[in-house]
Amino acid sequence: MVFSSFAFLLVFLPLALLGFLWVRRRGEQRPVFFLLGASWLFYAFWDWRYLFLLLASMLVNYGLGMQVWRHRSRRWLTWALVFNLGLLAYYKYLGFFAGMAGLSLPGQWVLPLAISFYTFQQIAWQVDLYRGRLAAPGRLCDFMLCVSFFPHLIAGPICRPSSLLPQIERGFATRPWHWQLGATLFVLGLAKKVLLADSLAPGVDGLFGLAQPAASQVVLAALGYGLQLYFDFSGYADMAVGLGLMFGIRLPINFRSPYRSRSIIEFWRRWHISLSRFLRDYLYIPLGGSRHGRSRQWLSLLITMLLGGLWHGAGWQFILWGAAHGTLLCLNHAWRWLSPWRLPQPLAWALTLVVVMLAWIPFRASDLAHALTLFAALGQWSWPSLPGLGVLLVEASALHLDRSLWLAAPLLLGVCVVAPRAFTIALRLSPFWRGLVCAILVLLVTKAMLARPDRAFLYFNF
Repeated sequence: MVFSSFAFLLVFLPLALLGFLWVRRRGEQRPVFFLLGASWLFYAFWDWRYLFLLLASMLVNYGLGMQVWRHRSRRWLTWALVFNLGLLAYYKYLGFFAGMAGLSLPGQWVLPLAISFYTFQQIAWQVDLYRGRLAAPGRLCDFMLCVSFFPHLIAGPICRPSSLLPQIERGFATRPWHWQLGATLFVLGLAKKVLLADSLAPGVDGLFGLAQPAASQVVLAALGYGLQLYFDFSGYADMAVGLGLMFGIRLPINFRSPYRSRSIIEFWRRWHISLSRFLRDYLYIPLGGSRHGRSRQWLSLLITMLLGGLWHGAGWQFILWGAAHGTLLCLNHAWRWLSPWRLPQPLAWALTLVVVMLAWIPFRASDLAHALTLFAALGQWSWPSLPGLGVLLVEASALHLDRSLWLAAPLLLGVCVVAPRAFTIALRLSPFWRGLVCAILVLLVTKAMLARPDRAFLYFNF
Protein backbone atom coordinates (compact mmCIF):
# COMPACT_ATOMS: atom_id res chain seq x y z
CA MET A 1 0.00 0.00 0.00
CA VAL A 2 1.53 3.28 -1.14
CA PHE A 3 0.91 6.49 0.81
CA SER A 4 -0.04 8.11 -2.50
CA SER A 5 -2.82 5.63 -3.33
CA PHE A 6 -6.58 5.86 -2.95
CA ALA A 7 -6.57 2.67 -0.88
CA PHE A 8 -4.38 4.35 1.72
CA LEU A 9 -5.87 7.86 1.56
CA LEU A 10 -9.56 6.93 1.47
CA VAL A 11 -9.68 3.66 3.42
CA PHE A 12 -6.68 2.82 5.58
CA LEU A 13 -5.74 6.27 6.90
CA PRO A 14 -9.28 7.43 7.87
CA LEU A 15 -10.05 4.13 9.60
CA ALA A 16 -6.67 4.13 11.36
CA LEU A 17 -7.19 7.70 12.60
CA LEU A 18 -10.73 7.03 13.81
CA GLY A 19 -9.60 3.88 15.60
CA PHE A 20 -6.66 5.71 17.18
CA LEU A 21 -8.93 8.49 18.42
CA TRP A 22 -11.25 5.94 20.00
CA VAL A 23 -8.57 3.88 21.77
CA ARG A 24 -6.55 6.97 22.80
CA ARG A 25 -9.27 7.89 25.29
CA ARG A 26 -9.53 4.42 26.80
CA GLY A 27 -6.18 3.71 28.40
CA GLU A 28 -2.46 4.00 27.84
CA GLN A 29 -1.88 0.47 26.52
CA ARG A 30 -4.61 0.29 23.91
CA PRO A 31 -3.05 2.76 21.43
CA VAL A 32 0.13 0.67 21.34
CA PHE A 33 -1.72 -2.52 20.45
CA PHE A 34 -3.96 -0.71 17.98
CA LEU A 35 -1.01 0.88 16.16
CA LEU A 36 0.76 -2.49 16.12
CA GLY A 37 -2.24 -4.10 14.44
CA ALA A 38 -2.60 -1.24 11.95
CA SER A 39 1.12 -1.37 11.11
CA TRP A 40 1.09 -5.12 10.52
CA LEU A 41 -2.03 -4.85 8.37
CA PHE A 42 -0.33 -2.09 6.36
CA TYR A 43 2.75 -4.27 5.84
CA ALA A 44 0.74 -7.42 5.06
CA PHE A 45 -1.06 -5.57 2.26
CA TRP A 46 2.14 -5.83 0.20
CA ASP A 47 2.80 -9.53 0.77
CA TRP A 48 1.39 -11.21 3.87
CA ARG A 49 4.04 -13.94 3.75
CA TYR A 50 6.82 -11.51 4.65
CA LEU A 51 4.89 -10.31 7.67
CA PHE A 52 5.93 -13.57 9.36
CA LEU A 53 9.57 -12.77 8.58
CA LEU A 54 9.17 -9.32 10.16
CA LEU A 55 7.52 -10.81 13.27
CA ALA A 56 10.14 -13.54 13.59
CA SER A 57 12.93 -11.00 13.22
CA MET A 58 11.49 -8.83 16.00
CA LEU A 59 10.89 -11.76 18.38
CA VAL A 60 14.41 -13.14 17.93
CA ASN A 61 15.90 -9.67 18.31
CA TYR A 62 13.94 -9.04 21.50
CA GLY A 63 15.14 -12.31 23.00
CA LEU A 64 18.75 -11.56 22.05
CA GLY A 65 18.39 -7.97 23.25
CA MET A 66 17.29 -9.14 26.70
CA GLN A 67 20.51 -11.14 26.95
CA VAL A 68 22.59 -8.21 25.71
CA TRP A 69 21.02 -5.95 28.34
CA ARG A 70 21.33 -8.44 31.22
CA HIS A 71 24.92 -9.43 30.62
CA ARG A 72 26.32 -6.44 28.66
CA SER A 73 28.30 -9.12 26.91
CA ARG A 74 30.06 -8.62 23.58
CA ARG A 75 29.32 -12.29 22.87
CA TRP A 76 25.55 -11.75 22.96
CA LEU A 77 25.88 -8.56 20.90
CA THR A 78 27.89 -10.52 18.33
CA TRP A 79 25.13 -13.12 18.10
CA ALA A 80 22.57 -10.35 17.59
CA LEU A 81 24.65 -8.75 14.83
CA VAL A 82 25.26 -12.11 13.17
CA PHE A 83 21.54 -12.85 13.16
CA ASN A 84 20.54 -9.46 11.70
CA LEU A 85 23.32 -9.20 9.13
CA GLY A 86 22.86 -12.84 8.23
CA LEU A 87 19.17 -12.30 7.57
CA LEU A 88 19.94 -9.27 5.44
CA ALA A 89 22.71 -11.08 3.58
CA TYR A 90 20.52 -14.10 2.85
CA TYR A 91 17.61 -12.19 1.37
CA LYS A 92 19.42 -9.25 -0.20
CA TYR A 93 22.94 -10.34 -1.12
CA LEU A 94 23.02 -14.12 -1.53
CA GLY A 95 22.12 -13.92 -5.21
CA PHE A 96 24.71 -11.17 -5.78
CA PHE A 97 27.56 -13.05 -4.14
CA ALA A 98 26.52 -16.32 -5.75
CA GLY A 99 26.74 -14.63 -9.12
CA MET A 100 30.24 -13.37 -8.27
CA ALA A 101 31.22 -16.97 -7.52
CA GLY A 102 29.71 -18.19 -10.80
CA LEU A 103 26.82 -20.00 -9.11
CA SER A 104 23.17 -19.85 -10.08
CA LEU A 105 20.42 -20.12 -7.49
CA PRO A 106 17.17 -21.96 -8.26
CA GLY A 107 13.91 -20.02 -8.22
CA GLN A 108 13.25 -16.32 -8.13
CA TRP A 109 14.94 -14.32 -5.35
CA VAL A 110 12.51 -11.74 -3.97
CA LEU A 111 13.65 -8.96 -1.66
CA PRO A 112 11.29 -8.64 1.34
CA LEU A 113 9.94 -5.11 1.56
CA ALA A 114 11.71 -2.85 4.09
CA ILE A 115 14.16 -5.51 5.30
CA SER A 116 17.06 -3.04 5.04
CA PHE A 117 15.28 -0.47 7.21
CA TYR A 118 13.90 -2.67 9.97
CA THR A 119 17.17 -4.63 10.18
CA PHE A 120 19.22 -1.45 10.67
CA GLN A 121 16.74 -0.22 13.25
CA GLN A 122 17.08 -3.41 15.29
CA ILE A 123 20.88 -3.33 15.02
CA ALA A 124 20.79 0.18 16.48
CA TRP A 125 18.60 -1.08 19.35
CA GLN A 126 21.02 -3.90 20.13
CA VAL A 127 24.07 -1.63 20.10
CA ASP A 128 22.31 1.02 22.23
CA LEU A 129 21.44 -1.65 24.81
CA TYR A 130 25.06 -2.80 24.89
CA ARG A 131 26.39 0.75 25.24
CA GLY A 132 23.87 1.67 27.93
CA ARG A 133 22.07 4.34 25.90
CA LEU A 134 18.80 2.60 26.79
CA ALA A 135 18.06 2.08 30.48
CA ALA A 136 16.06 -1.08 29.74
CA PRO A 137 14.82 -3.04 26.72
CA GLY A 138 11.22 -2.02 27.41
CA ARG A 139 8.14 -4.11 26.89
CA LEU A 140 7.89 -6.38 23.88
CA CYS A 141 4.90 -4.49 22.46
CA ASP A 142 6.72 -1.14 22.75
CA PHE A 143 9.81 -2.55 21.04
CA MET A 144 7.74 -4.04 18.22
CA LEU A 145 5.93 -0.75 17.65
CA CYS A 146 9.27 1.08 17.62
CA VAL A 147 10.45 -1.21 14.80
CA SER A 148 7.25 -1.66 12.80
CA PHE A 149 5.37 1.67 13.21
CA PHE A 150 3.94 1.95 9.69
CA PRO A 151 4.89 5.58 8.83
CA HIS A 152 8.62 4.79 8.96
CA LEU A 153 8.60 1.01 8.44
CA ILE A 154 8.88 0.87 4.65
CA ALA A 155 11.49 3.52 3.81
CA GLY A 156 12.54 5.24 7.01
CA PRO A 157 13.61 7.48 8.48
CA ILE A 158 15.84 5.10 10.44
CA CYS A 159 14.84 6.06 13.98
CA ARG A 160 17.17 6.01 16.95
CA PRO A 161 15.50 3.67 19.49
CA SER A 162 16.77 5.84 22.35
CA SER A 163 14.54 8.67 21.08
CA LEU A 164 11.55 6.70 19.79
CA LEU A 165 11.05 4.12 22.57
CA PRO A 166 10.65 6.71 25.36
CA GLN A 167 7.89 8.41 23.37
CA ILE A 168 5.98 5.13 23.11
CA GLU A 169 6.52 4.27 26.76
CA ARG A 170 5.21 7.66 27.95
CA GLY A 171 1.80 6.84 26.50
CA PHE A 172 -0.51 8.77 24.19
CA ALA A 173 -3.42 10.08 26.24
CA THR A 174 -1.74 13.03 27.98
CA ARG A 175 1.01 13.95 25.50
CA PRO A 176 0.50 16.97 23.16
CA TRP A 177 -1.03 15.88 19.87
CA HIS A 178 0.02 18.02 16.88
CA TRP A 179 -2.33 16.48 14.35
CA GLN A 180 -2.90 19.70 12.35
CA LEU A 181 0.82 20.22 11.80
CA GLY A 182 1.14 16.55 10.90
CA ALA A 183 -1.70 16.66 8.38
CA THR A 184 -0.22 19.76 6.72
CA LEU A 185 3.21 18.17 6.48
CA PHE A 186 1.67 14.98 5.09
CA VAL A 187 -0.15 16.88 2.33
CA LEU A 188 2.98 18.85 1.40
CA GLY A 189 4.97 15.60 1.14
CA LEU A 190 2.18 14.00 -0.89
CA ALA A 191 2.26 16.92 -3.33
CA LYS A 192 6.05 16.64 -3.72
CA LYS A 193 5.70 12.95 -4.53
CA VAL A 194 2.69 13.01 -6.87
CA LEU A 195 2.93 16.44 -8.54
CA LEU A 196 6.72 16.70 -8.89
CA ALA A 197 8.53 13.35 -8.57
CA ASP A 198 5.97 11.32 -10.54
CA SER A 199 5.75 14.04 -13.21
CA LEU A 200 9.53 13.89 -13.73
CA ALA A 201 9.55 10.11 -14.05
CA PRO A 202 8.56 9.77 -17.76
CA GLY A 203 11.32 12.06 -18.99
CA VAL A 204 13.96 10.51 -16.70
CA ASP A 205 12.98 6.96 -17.68
CA GLY A 206 13.16 7.89 -21.34
CA LEU A 207 16.65 9.39 -21.07
CA PHE A 208 18.04 6.45 -19.09
CA GLY A 209 16.51 4.11 -21.65
CA LEU A 210 18.35 5.62 -24.64
CA ALA A 211 20.70 3.17 -26.35
CA GLN A 212 23.18 5.82 -27.55
CA PRO A 213 22.68 9.03 -25.58
CA ALA A 214 24.62 12.22 -26.18
CA ALA A 215 26.52 13.91 -23.35
CA SER A 216 23.85 16.60 -22.99
CA GLN A 217 21.20 13.91 -22.55
CA VAL A 218 23.28 12.10 -19.91
CA VAL A 219 23.72 15.34 -17.96
CA LEU A 220 19.99 16.05 -18.20
CA ALA A 221 19.21 12.47 -17.14
CA ALA A 222 21.44 12.83 -14.08
CA LEU A 223 19.90 16.18 -13.11
CA GLY A 224 16.36 14.92 -13.73
CA TYR A 225 16.90 11.79 -11.67
CA GLY A 226 18.55 13.74 -8.87
CA LEU A 227 15.45 15.91 -8.68
CA GLN A 228 13.03 12.99 -9.03
CA LEU A 229 14.78 11.08 -6.25
CA TYR A 230 14.84 14.13 -3.99
CA PHE A 231 11.15 14.97 -4.40
CA ASP A 232 10.19 11.30 -4.15
CA PHE A 233 12.23 10.40 -1.09
CA SER A 234 11.94 13.71 0.76
CA GLY A 235 8.22 13.61 0.00
CA TYR A 236 8.03 10.19 1.64
CA ALA A 237 10.03 11.48 4.62
CA ASP A 238 7.70 14.47 5.01
CA MET A 239 4.67 12.17 4.86
CA ALA A 240 6.26 9.82 7.40
CA VAL A 241 6.94 12.66 9.86
CA GLY A 242 3.45 14.05 9.26
CA LEU A 243 1.80 10.69 9.86
CA GLY A 244 3.87 10.23 13.00
CA LEU A 245 2.59 13.54 14.38
CA MET A 246 -0.97 12.57 13.44
CA PHE A 247 -0.57 9.47 15.64
CA GLY A 248 1.27 11.21 18.48
CA ILE A 249 4.87 10.22 17.66
CA ARG A 250 7.64 12.55 16.51
CA LEU A 251 9.97 11.06 13.89
CA PRO A 252 13.30 12.62 12.89
CA ILE A 253 13.67 15.01 9.96
CA ASN A 254 15.50 13.26 7.12
CA PHE A 255 16.35 16.11 4.71
CA ARG A 256 17.57 19.68 5.16
CA SER A 257 17.75 21.18 1.64
CA PRO A 258 20.71 19.01 0.51
CA TYR A 259 21.07 20.70 -2.89
CA ARG A 260 22.12 23.89 -1.14
CA SER A 261 25.29 22.16 0.08
CA ARG A 262 28.70 23.69 -0.63
CA SER A 263 30.73 20.54 0.00
CA ILE A 264 30.27 16.78 -0.02
CA ILE A 265 30.68 16.77 3.76
CA GLU A 266 27.80 19.23 4.08
CA PHE A 267 25.73 17.23 1.56
CA TRP A 268 25.86 14.14 3.76
CA ARG A 269 24.80 16.19 6.76
CA ARG A 270 21.68 17.24 4.84
CA TRP A 271 20.79 14.17 2.70
CA HIS A 272 19.14 11.05 4.23
CA ILE A 273 20.19 12.31 7.66
CA SER A 274 19.02 9.23 9.57
CA LEU A 275 21.15 6.90 7.39
CA SER A 276 24.14 9.25 7.62
CA ARG A 277 23.90 9.25 11.43
CA PHE A 278 23.50 5.49 11.54
CA LEU A 279 26.57 4.92 9.38
CA ARG A 280 28.52 7.45 11.46
CA ASP A 281 27.54 6.08 14.89
CA TYR A 282 27.46 2.35 14.17
CA LEU A 283 30.10 1.93 11.46
CA TYR A 284 32.43 4.92 10.93
CA ILE A 285 33.17 5.59 14.62
CA PRO A 286 33.63 1.87 15.53
CA LEU A 287 36.05 1.60 12.58
CA GLY A 288 38.17 4.28 14.22
CA GLY A 289 36.69 7.50 12.90
CA SER A 290 39.10 10.41 13.23
CA ARG A 291 40.75 9.16 16.44
CA HIS A 292 43.72 7.34 14.88
CA GLY A 293 45.18 9.71 12.33
CA ARG A 294 44.29 10.93 8.86
CA SER A 295 45.01 7.72 6.99
CA ARG A 296 42.78 5.67 9.31
CA GLN A 297 40.04 8.30 9.03
CA TRP A 298 40.08 8.21 5.23
CA LEU A 299 40.09 4.41 5.19
CA SER A 300 37.13 4.40 7.61
CA LEU A 301 35.27 6.87 5.39
CA LEU A 302 35.88 4.79 2.29
CA ILE A 303 34.77 1.53 3.93
CA THR A 304 31.69 3.23 5.41
CA MET A 305 30.55 4.64 2.07
CA LEU A 306 31.28 1.40 0.21
CA LEU A 307 29.06 -0.48 2.65
CA GLY A 308 26.52 2.35 2.51
CA GLY A 309 26.39 1.94 -1.26
CA LEU A 310 26.00 -1.82 -0.94
CA TRP A 311 23.18 -1.30 1.60
CA HIS A 312 21.21 0.48 -1.12
CA GLY A 313 21.34 -2.49 -3.45
CA ALA A 314 23.14 -5.71 -4.35
CA GLY A 315 24.92 -4.53 -7.47
CA TRP A 316 28.27 -3.20 -8.64
CA GLN A 317 26.66 0.08 -9.66
CA PHE A 318 25.81 0.79 -6.01
CA ILE A 319 29.36 -0.09 -4.97
CA LEU A 320 30.61 2.37 -7.59
CA TRP A 321 28.28 5.04 -6.21
CA GLY A 322 29.46 4.39 -2.66
CA ALA A 323 33.12 4.39 -3.76
CA ALA A 324 32.62 7.71 -5.56
CA HIS A 325 31.13 9.38 -2.49
CA GLY A 326 33.73 7.82 -0.20
CA THR A 327 36.53 9.14 -2.41
CA LEU A 328 34.94 12.59 -2.59
CA LEU A 329 34.60 12.71 1.21
CA CYS A 330 38.26 11.75 1.62
CA LEU A 331 39.30 14.46 -0.85
CA ASN A 332 37.09 17.00 0.93
CA HIS A 333 38.63 16.18 4.33
CA ALA A 334 42.15 16.16 2.86
CA TRP A 335 41.62 19.60 1.30
CA ARG A 336 40.41 21.02 4.62
CA TRP A 337 43.47 19.57 6.34
CA LEU A 338 46.11 20.56 3.77
CA SER A 339 44.96 24.00 2.68
CA PRO A 340 43.43 27.00 4.49
CA TRP A 341 42.08 28.32 1.18
CA ARG A 342 38.39 27.78 0.43
CA LEU A 343 36.52 28.10 -2.83
CA PRO A 344 34.14 31.05 -3.18
CA GLN A 345 30.73 29.94 -1.99
CA PRO A 346 28.94 30.12 -5.39
CA LEU A 347 31.72 28.07 -7.01
CA ALA A 348 31.75 25.57 -4.12
CA TRP A 349 27.98 25.13 -4.45
CA ALA A 350 28.14 24.65 -8.23
CA LEU A 351 31.01 22.14 -8.02
CA THR A 352 29.27 20.15 -5.27
CA LEU A 353 26.02 20.08 -7.25
CA VAL A 354 27.75 18.84 -10.41
CA VAL A 355 29.57 15.94 -8.72
CA VAL A 356 26.48 14.93 -6.71
CA MET A 357 24.30 14.87 -9.81
CA LEU A 358 26.83 12.93 -11.89
CA ALA A 359 27.19 10.45 -9.04
CA TRP A 360 23.46 9.67 -9.34
CA ILE A 361 24.15 8.03 -12.73
CA PRO A 362 25.28 4.64 -11.33
CA PHE A 363 22.63 4.89 -8.60
CA ARG A 364 19.90 4.96 -11.29
CA ALA A 365 21.59 2.73 -13.88
CA SER A 366 20.29 -0.79 -14.33
CA ASP A 367 23.76 -2.31 -13.81
CA LEU A 368 27.44 -1.43 -13.88
CA ALA A 369 27.74 -1.79 -17.66
CA HIS A 370 24.86 0.64 -18.13
CA ALA A 371 26.50 3.13 -15.76
CA LEU A 372 29.84 2.92 -17.57
CA THR A 373 28.10 3.37 -20.93
CA LEU A 374 26.46 6.56 -19.67
CA PHE A 375 29.75 7.90 -18.30
CA ALA A 376 31.47 7.12 -21.61
CA ALA A 377 28.78 9.09 -23.44
CA LEU A 378 29.86 12.25 -21.58
CA GLY A 379 32.64 12.59 -24.17
CA GLN A 380 30.19 12.71 -27.10
CA TRP A 381 28.73 16.20 -27.09
CA SER A 382 25.90 17.08 -29.41
CA TRP A 383 22.78 19.18 -28.99
CA PRO A 384 19.46 17.59 -29.99
CA SER A 385 16.59 19.82 -31.04
CA LEU A 386 14.84 21.23 -28.01
CA PRO A 387 11.12 22.03 -27.67
CA GLY A 388 10.02 25.48 -26.57
CA LEU A 389 8.10 26.94 -23.67
CA GLY A 390 4.75 25.91 -25.14
CA VAL A 391 5.60 22.23 -24.78
CA LEU A 392 6.56 22.82 -21.14
CA LEU A 393 3.21 24.46 -20.43
CA VAL A 394 1.29 21.63 -22.09
CA GLU A 395 3.25 18.88 -20.33
CA ALA A 396 3.17 20.68 -16.97
CA SER A 397 -0.61 20.99 -17.18
CA ALA A 398 -0.77 17.24 -17.85
CA LEU A 399 1.81 16.52 -15.08
CA HIS A 400 3.87 14.51 -17.57
CA LEU A 401 7.32 16.06 -18.07
CA ASP A 402 9.07 14.39 -20.96
CA ARG A 403 10.31 16.49 -23.89
CA SER A 404 10.23 19.64 -21.74
CA LEU A 405 12.50 18.17 -19.07
CA TRP A 406 15.39 20.39 -20.15
CA LEU A 407 13.30 23.43 -19.17
CA ALA A 408 11.52 21.96 -16.15
CA ALA A 409 14.61 20.52 -14.42
CA PRO A 410 16.44 23.86 -13.92
CA LEU A 411 13.22 25.46 -12.65
CA LEU A 412 12.70 22.66 -10.12
CA LEU A 413 16.34 22.85 -9.09
CA GLY A 414 15.71 26.50 -8.28
CA VAL A 415 12.80 25.39 -6.09
CA CYS A 416 15.11 23.00 -4.20
CA VAL A 417 17.66 25.74 -3.62
CA VAL A 418 15.39 28.70 -2.82
CA ALA A 419 12.17 27.35 -1.33
CA PRO A 420 11.95 26.69 2.43
CA ARG A 421 11.61 23.12 3.65
CA ALA A 422 8.16 21.58 3.99
CA PHE A 423 8.43 21.47 7.79
CA THR A 424 9.26 25.18 7.89
CA ILE A 425 6.30 25.99 5.64
CA ALA A 426 3.94 23.91 7.80
CA LEU A 427 5.13 25.66 10.95
CA ARG A 428 4.83 29.19 9.52
CA LEU A 429 1.34 28.86 8.05
CA SER A 430 -1.59 29.99 10.17
CA PRO A 431 -4.51 27.55 10.60
CA PHE A 432 -6.48 29.34 7.85
CA TRP A 433 -3.65 29.18 5.32
CA ARG A 434 -2.85 25.60 6.26
CA GLY A 435 -6.41 24.62 5.41
CA LEU A 436 -6.44 26.58 2.15
CA VAL A 437 -3.07 25.30 0.92
CA CYS A 438 -3.93 21.72 1.83
CA ALA A 439 -7.31 21.92 0.09
CA ILE A 440 -5.74 23.18 -3.15
CA LEU A 441 -2.96 20.61 -3.09
CA VAL A 442 -5.38 17.76 -2.35
CA LEU A 443 -7.46 18.74 -5.39
CA LEU A 444 -4.37 18.81 -7.63
CA VAL A 445 -3.10 15.50 -6.24
CA THR A 446 -6.50 13.86 -6.74
CA LYS A 447 -6.58 15.01 -10.36
CA ALA A 448 -3.10 13.61 -10.96
CA MET A 449 -3.90 10.29 -9.26
CA LEU A 450 -7.04 9.85 -11.34
CA ALA A 451 -5.07 10.44 -14.54
CA ARG A 452 -2.27 7.92 -13.99
CA PRO A 453 -1.51 4.74 -12.01
CA ASP A 454 0.20 4.71 -8.63
CA ARG A 455 3.99 4.84 -8.62
CA ALA A 456 5.82 3.15 -5.77
CA PHE A 457 8.43 5.19 -3.92
CA LEU A 458 11.91 4.81 -5.37
CA TYR A 459 13.41 3.71 -2.05
CA PHE A 460 11.05 0.72 -1.94
CA ASN A 461 13.62 -0.90 -4.28
CA PHE A 462 16.30 -0.73 -1.59
